[in-house]
Amino acid sequence: MKYPLILFLLILSVLLSQIPIDYKFSTDITLNRYENITEDGLSSNSIVDIRPFDSTYFFLSTASGLSYVHIHDLHPDSVSFGSFKRDSISLPRGGAPALAVRENIIAISGLLDTTAVTGKELMGTGISYSIDEGENWFFLPQPKDDNPETGEYQTIIWGAQNISALAVTTEINNISYDLSIGGDYIYAASWAGGLRRYGPLYSEQKTWQIIPLPMDSDSSLICGVVDLETYELNPNDPVNGGNHNHKGFSVYVDDNTVWTGTANGINKGIIEEDCINWEHHYTSTWNNISGNWVIGFTNQKLENGTDRLWAITWAGAGNNEKNALSYTDDGGEAWQITSPSGESEKVYNLYANENRIWAATASGLYVSEDGEHWEKYSRPIDALTGEEILSESVLAVYNQDNWLWVGTIDGISIIENDTITTIHRFWEPANPFSVYPNPFLINDYNQVDGDGHVRFIYANPENDNSSIDIFDFAMDKVIQLGTSHLVNNNESEVIWNGRNEYGDKVANGVYFCRLSLNGKYNWTKLAVVN
Repeated sequence: MKYPLILFLLILSVLLSQIPIDYKFSTDITLNRYENITEDGLSSNSIVDIRPFDSTYFFLSTASGLSYVHIHDLHPDSVSFGSFKRDSISLPRGGAPALAVRENIIAISGLLDTTAVTGKELMGTGISYSIDEGENWFFLPQPKDDNPETGEYQTIIWGAQNISALAVTTEINNISYDLSIGGDYIYAASWAGGLRRYGPLYSEQKTWQIIPLPMDSDSSLICGVVDLETYELNPNDPVNGGNHNHKGFSVYVDDNTVWTGTANGINKGIIEEDCINWEHHYTSTWNNISGNWVIGFTNQKLENGTDRLWAITWAGAGNNEKNALSYTDDGGEAWQITSPSGESEKVYNLYANENRIWAATASGLYVSEDGEHWEKYSRPIDALTGEEILSESVLAVYNQDNWLWVGTIDGISIIENDTITTIHRFWEPANPFSVYPNPFLINDYNQVDGDGHVRFIYANPENDNSSIDIFDFAMDKVIQLGTSHLVNNNESEVIWNGRNEYGDKVANGVYFCRLSLNGKYNWTKLAVVN
């Protein structure tokens, strides 16, 4: 069930949101709503998605689980953060690649990396949901099939027909990358697990249902008239007898319409009672979308009443595909392509209101008023403290009135009125001299202008002069760092780009870091990995 190398790039984008940072921000503001099942602070500085619940609460999927923002009044410094504790409620292990919120229903998925026979792989760790605004949670193991009695195939009932389907019996590569809530169902797009739905949520007879999609060569799949001689549901690669279109990566439900993105384009489904009729002619070959690897959807209701559907369309395995955005104003009959940077650009997330569309991309945050002309935001820097986001990539974005929330692998920022920026990051108080991330993957973590960056933080309530000397394992000095700034009332921060005094990247190894402050020394160790 291996997918070509390009699939690794999607996995990498998810893994970048899983840098092992679990530092907490201490706050004096009492968090009341979920106080019995949460703790103060975010679970991670890596913010994967932002979903509003109401005007005062947002839910956040992070590299270490589910968190939230509580807005106390209309000032960026008056927000507080909390994280749901796994030992208090049933949440999936690991990072949270998918989050869905609709009315009082919340759903979140989980993933972990593991080591399989073929090497390092990703695995899905399940889906949790709440039907009472997050007060109580239900956990579902990663959806998979029972081992069939004979062979690898099973029979499922779809449109009153017996459909042949490959049994997916493992969590490996079976990861729910996207969730959507439609009616009383949770829809899950789970790569090797395909497309499934769970429900009805308010019924005692809740169950998972496998949803067949057209085969790669088919332009449709109509309930009750499936050619049973030729059709089979198989998420393997085509060279292994499978279909890229059976690998689910994204799903969006709007009333009686289901949009599903796969490794072979876009599928539009119309719900007919307990069945779904599918059209599958939305590909780079059959229609004008930029690429067949579709990782997300966003609906935009324009001022003129037009319903515009946006699709994040990455290059798949075909020729002449590129990473961009594709959108339709007529329900999929015609598609247009746009790229925020004007070039092939990996978009991770979108948010739209009736006037604007924001794109979180690998090169930064963009905004457009017409979908064709884009402007780029500067990398966030706190207007008061000088604290900055050490990442060019933006993973998530949400607009609330005059506030723009920007989620990255290095914290979350609030841009007020497009000018004033406040950055919120989360760590334990220095003890008394700390460094993170540690180990420091110099070519992967906190990338800005081709350099990785690592942070040193230490107690310095008087903002006294200080310096940090870095030594290699032979205790030869590599560089001295002397420029610091306050990140709160009691602590200072110094940032290092992993280069020596000659401007060269340092080699792999363990480095000894010495803080000089007020005539006293404090030491810590840092592992650097090239």
